[in-house]
Amino acid sequence: MKKPRRSIFDDQSGWIDFTLSKIAMIIASVIIIAAAFQLAADFKDMGRENKLGVIALDFKSTVDNVGGNTFDAGVMRTYSFDMERFSFDNGFYEINASISGEYVRMTATANGGRSIHAIKPLTFRVLPFNESTLQSELAGRFGHDGAVDDPIVSDYTPVVEFLSQTSANEVMLNTSMSVYIQKTFICINTGNGVNKLDYVLVHQ
Repeated sequence: MKKPRRSIFDDQSGWIDFTLSKIAMIIASVIIIAAAFQLAADFKDMGRENKLGVIALDFKSTVDNVGGNTFDAGVMRTYSFDMERFSFDNGFYEINASISGEYVRMTATANGGRSIHAIKPLTFRVLPFNESTLQSELAGRFGHDGAVDDPIVSDYTPVVEFLSQTSANEVMLNTSMSVYIQKTFICINTGNGVNKLDYVLVHQ
């Protein structure tokens, strides 16, 4: 006796396979769309990081130029973070700057709360404080403030190490205010005459 042929509509396993495949396709589409949005956000953040890097480089170059000018010791120069020059879009807010003895850092918060950073190393030795603070620090540690008429009696190494430690921490700068940049010399009597260490002071 012949068995009755089953209709495809009666085969429930086929419908289950069809439904599962559709669900899998929907999940895959959601993952692809989410990845595309994330990729677009990453590219946008890269563009913003590059813009932030332009500002950091501009500031670093100004500091380095002062450091490289041998004849301008004691001359005070000013720098302003003119954000309008760099044509920022509305995706940035809370743009901050900081400096340590070794680098300049720019930090910004993008929409969504993401932090974006740009760091540029400094070419010359930098001290993120003014001349009065420098002399006070040196006098407190070595008994002399390093001025021409009050040279430090020491080898170079202890003085350099002390100032490196003193300037290791970042100092925040107010980007709405001018920054003062000044080259200075620290006079040291090593026993073989008085010599000078050159530094760049950066402060507000």
